[in-house]
Amino acid sequence: MALDGDNLWMGTMKGIIRFDITKREVEIYTPANTEGGFIARAVYILSVDPKGNKWVGTYGGGLSRYDGKSWKRFSTEDGLGDNWVYDIKYDRDGKMWVATWNGVSVLEGEKFKTYRVADGLPDKWVYSIAYDRDGVFWFGTEAGISRFDGKSWRTFSHKDGVGGEIGENPAGSRPASPFPAPEETEGGPGSGYGSSFLQHHMNMGKQNAGPNPDFIISSLVDDRNRRWFGTWGGGVASFDGSAWKNYTVRDGLGGDFVFTMAADREGHVWAGTNGGASWFDGTRWRNINTSRGLLDDYVFSMLFDKKGRRWFGTTKGLSVFKGGLPSE
Repeated sequence: MALDGDNLWMGTMKGIIRFDITKREVEIYTPANTEGGFIARAVYILSVDPKGNKWVGTYGGGLSRYDGKSWKRFSTEDGLGDNWVYDIKYDRDGKMWVATWNGVSVLEGEKFKTYRVADGLPDKWVYSIAYDRDGVFWFGTEAGISRFDGKSWRTFSHKDGVGGEIGENPAGSRPASPFPAPEETEGGPGSGYGSSFLQHHMNMGKQNAGPNPDFIISSLVDDRNRRWFGTWGGGVASFDGSAWKNYTVRDGLGGDFVFTMAADREGHVWAGTNGGASWFDGTRWRNINTSRGLLDDYVFSMLFDKKGRRWFGTTKGLSVFKGGLPSE
């Protein structure tokens, strides 16, 4: 999800929904009505840049830009690392950085420059980007977290303290995958999209075949410049610049598969998990789940607006939570 004024933009398995919160109007964008503006139905990331352009990262269809009037699509032919796009962040100069299945790409003009394993990434599959107050990037991959200050690289992994111990995880079984199946992407089985899916997600030798604390799927920098990372089965990892601290279901986290992270206007850190939406009050984790009215416990996106509303994207649809947070 992304918010632009009163417009809530939502990426789905079948295109994009623009919902005007005030007027209660809905507009839907698909490959068919955008004249090829974006070509994959499955949308993984939506972002609004400093100029107000909407950017859409798709599952196999590259990256698309919408300026309010027309669409422009970017792909590997434009230097993008891969056509599978998972996260977007902007640096202090307004440059856009993109996490792909084949490195991290930065937009320079209308072309991309891509950083890959040969440049210092520990793995080519990059899922999340965090940008801290020191101007340092933190890239979440399937082999740990890569810190990049613009000149040098350093990788942190489970052996350095990232992520909880899987063997002690009472919720250690793998949940339903957040990635669409080949037939759900534009092109279907046998196309370039489906083939790439099969090469990666159907490869049982890959590390993400089961819970893995080195598989970093989400990230966040809070207002105190602490770095937070969501893992695939190892809970949440936090880094204060000197030491790592991990949180799992044993610490009150809703689930140990953390698909998304965000911060609200009160400064609470939130984690969207396979067990609901969890927030950290500085001392302990508390949860909103189906027992409190959430539509589904699998939370893949979260957004907090200026009016205090909390929006949660789940596998079954959209939930909005208004008012004060539950005390327990």
